[in-house]
Amino acid sequence: MKRLRAFLLSVDLFLRRFLVRFRGRPLYAATAFVAAIAIGIGIFVVYYAGWALAFDMKRIKEMPLTTTIYDRNGTVFRQVFQENRQWIPSEEIPDVMRHAVVATEDRRFYSHLGVDPISIFRAAVGNILRGRISSGASTITQQLARNSADMSERTMGRKLKEMFLAVRIETVYTKDQILTFYLNRIFWGRDCYGIGAAADAYFGKKPSELTLSEAAMLAGIISGPNTFSPWRSPTKARQAMDRALSRMEERHFITKEDEAKAKAEPLALRPLRQLPASYAAAEAIEEARKILGEETVERGGLKIETAIDAAFQQTAEIEVERQLAEIEAEPGYNHTTRNTFLQHLGEREPSGIPYLEAAFVAIGNADGGILALVGGRNFAESRFDRAIHSRRQVGSTVKPFVYANAFDTLNVSAGTLVDWSPYDLRNAAPGKTPLYGNQPDFVPLRQALAQSNNYASVRVVLASGVDSYAHLLTRATGTPIAALPSSALGACDVTPLRMVSAFSIFPNKGMRIEPYLIRRILAADGLVLYEHQDRREPILSPQIAFQVADMMRAVVDEGTGRGLRTMGLVGDIAGKTGTTNDYRDAWFIGFTSEVTAGVWVGLDKPQPITASGYGSRIALPIWGRVMAAANEHYLPQPFNPPSGLFREGLLSFLGSGDGAWLRDDQRDGYLKRIGDSVAVGNNVASVPESNGNGAGPADSGDDSGFFGWMSRAFGGARKAKAVPAPEILDDDATIPAGVDPAMPDPDKGKVPRAVPVFPIPPEEGAAPTPPGSGR
Repeated sequence: MKRLRAFLLSVDLFLRRFLVRFRGRPLYAATAFVAAIAIGIGIFVVYYAGWALAFDMKRIKEMPLTTTIYDRNGTVFRQVFQENRQWIPSEEIPDVMRHAVVATEDRRFYSHLGVDPISIFRAAVGNILRGRISSGASTITQQLARNSADMSERTMGRKLKEMFLAVRIETVYTKDQILTFYLNRIFWGRDCYGIGAAADAYFGKKPSELTLSEAAMLAGIISGPNTFSPWRSPTKARQAMDRALSRMEERHFITKEDEAKAKAEPLALRPLRQLPASYAAAEAIEEARKILGEETVERGGLKIETAIDAAFQQTAEIEVERQLAEIEAEPGYNHTTRNTFLQHLGEREPSGIPYLEAAFVAIGNADGGILALVGGRNFAESRFDRAIHSRRQVGSTVKPFVYANAFDTLNVSAGTLVDWSPYDLRNAAPGKTPLYGNQPDFVPLRQALAQSNNYASVRVVLASGVDSYAHLLTRATGTPIAALPSSALGACDVTPLRMVSAFSIFPNKGMRIEPYLIRRILAADGLVLYEHQDRREPILSPQIAFQVADMMRAVVDEGTGRGLRTMGLVGDIAGKTGTTNDYRDAWFIGFTSEVTAGVWVGLDKPQPITASGYGSRIALPIWGRVMAAANEHYLPQPFNPPSGLFREGLLSFLGSGDGAWLRDDQRDGYLKRIGDSVAVGNNVASVPESNGNGAGPADSGDDSGFFGWMSRAFGGARKAKAVPAPEILDDDATIPAGVDPAMPDPDKGKVPRAVPVFPIPPEEGAAPTPPGSGR
């Protein structure tokens, strides 16, 4: 505009000087005036034509497209865009849509060269008569030029640029291309750009499926998409549609009969579709940005195919909120509830989320794909993803790894006996803790795990080796675990995703499959830009993984997880509850043959959740309700043992559940009882086994008679003393403060910490491979 104003001022100065100089010489004056006008027009044309010639014509056909995120079944559950647009090629735009737009917006589109002089003259006369600018006479090509160049100001300079650029567009592209670009670019209201997004938003259809009346309505609202919105004003939208149909009949695109029939048809609008943000969608977007860059994701029209199951995800979100709301409604709950927080939200700026939170993760065992990811109760209120980024103490969920390490280093079985009599856990240390108490109370390892007994767990880890256990858990979780006895009771911080990934080792026969969220990313033209590559790592032997998984079935059938059976879940299910000091964290992680899933519940600033806030009461119900629905689509199969295992059937009679699974290398004997001494330094139990068939030293009573014969014939296992289940469902919360004097309270002043997302490699500082472990 400054240049145009300067040009007009120079013309005005020139005319003034011209009149003074040629006063009284009319012929010379006329000739000079005509020449001056010609020169002025030439300069004028050169300026605007030069601007149009310098314009990058790629901008006409290049436009931001919507990136769409799909679940594993092809369901759309999130879209990312600067402008919500789907590119629709010319062959997929029906003639009825083309005719409706041409008849409504630019009747001489196929005959003019970008600018319509007749329309300009008509608009000029109309504007003069009305005394205001009410019509711009822009052709379809001019509208395309204006939108492509982002020219929104209402000035003469903008209009001239628009006209010159329209002429150039007509010289570069065909009419069909121009109309295709136009239909893909223009705004159609409600965050819809282009015919693809408009047809989907208003009618839930592809453009090729539009009827005459639907195409006419879309064409009719172009001039005022918000004013004529059918959701805002159905009457005005109907009037716009009728005008479009009348103009189509006038231009002979349709007959009078077609017009009358279309006007009589009811318009069936699609309800306003909401695709709310979620933790799963946010993580998929973030991962895609890391892979391809932010601009490509937000403008590239990508198709992001994820492993998420949208129905599974929705069920998990609903059940998380349901359970936490029920806990907050319990008598005696002392923390701010979510409802209270929302009621006072506008009164002050929140410094954090004070109400009870949770995380839920589900992984498909077959490929490690994340089926559901819930990082909190409401993404809009807190975008911090606790499932991926929050490292919390894991409580007794680590105990299966304590026993897995013992299976590997001590050659035990589910029937091996361990003393679970109480002692001062604060003094737990190699060489310091007796593996037999003054009044030993022996139970099979299967029962000790099922009842989540802390005393047994510490004795087992001291006997089998704290270093080797820490190394195993470090490899399983990808998180460095301190080689301390307290780690056997869950005094270590791990994210829910990593714990669920670690548990998936058991149904996957010892193989850890790296969890992933994005399966594939395709460009707008279908070109594959990224595809997930399966990554697996053996952690346990298939036989040991199955032996421990079989023990965890007892947790669900008769132990701390038996609440799942009262909820109606049937079939083979295994898992482990977890509760940390003072009920600050509640966990349940479990698996079927098809899915491994985990739940964490707690407050962002760790503090006691509620009285008796055991994982079996707080977290397990979420798992049960979600998996009850999921099992209909991910039908659990029986846990089938791998080769190299056999069942020692008489252990059922001897008090070891339904019998212990033994490896082929255990046919000649296995450790019958966790010993009564510990060799300081390597933490290995010292138990004479008499070639696998003798009793341990604490079993030095009379070996004659029936039990002596059973001991010699079936590996020396003695019937375990029947022990009633403890009154509380989970012994996890009985870890006294200061269980490890060398280890400071990890909860003190702790806030959730961010850790890397996917993939999950072992972190630096991981425990070194213990000597002689072979791992």
